[in-house]
Amino acid sequence: MHGIRVSLPTEKSMITKIIAPISIFLTIFYTAPIHARGEVNNIVDSVILGAFAHSISNGDEGGIDGNLEVRLRPFFRHGWRVEILPTLGASVNLSGDTNTAYAGATARYRLTETFFLEGFLGLTIHDADTPVDANGLDLGCTLLFREGAGFGYQRGKHSFGIYVYHASHGGIICDEDKNAGITNVGVHYGYHF
Repeated sequence: MHGIRVSLPTEKSMITKIIAPISIFLTIFYTAPIHARGEVNNIVDSVILGAFAHSISNGDEGGIDGNLEVRLRPFFRHGWRVEILPTLGASVNLSGDTNTAYAGATARYRLTETFFLEGFLGLTIHDADTPVDANGLDLGCTLLFREGAGFGYQRGKHSFGIYVYHASHGGIICDEDKNAGITNVGVHYGYHF
């Protein structure tokens, strides 16, 4: 019987790459709006857990990604038809392939009180070998664009949804010819505060 092999990132550089962008993101993009609205307490809007099929667009990598995402309160206020939520997250590939950490914004559009569409736009960093001697995906550079879309259902404090995410440099962030990209498809469960 074969079990799932779980490999977590252990390099100090990956931890540094995760902590620095999160700190910068929180400092620049969220401190002013919080104080402007007087909402110092409860800055977290929701915590999202996900499971994704890893890199479905090519055969260089695979497996399942475990995903954790924290979405902060909307820039404006709840109740608008479109809410813009600052978002921080990370995905760990349970087969030992590419792991990512990301920051950006999620736009949530309410179709009804229970159904919604979401879009994400931001930046991600990863721990794949790039660009020389790439083992697995050759993503060209460490910093990539990350975009995604999803459809979900929310009842009370709980939500469920299906999502697709893609990350690549798009020939804009770096000069590398290699741009394999990562496309993941999966499901989210969210708890909303």
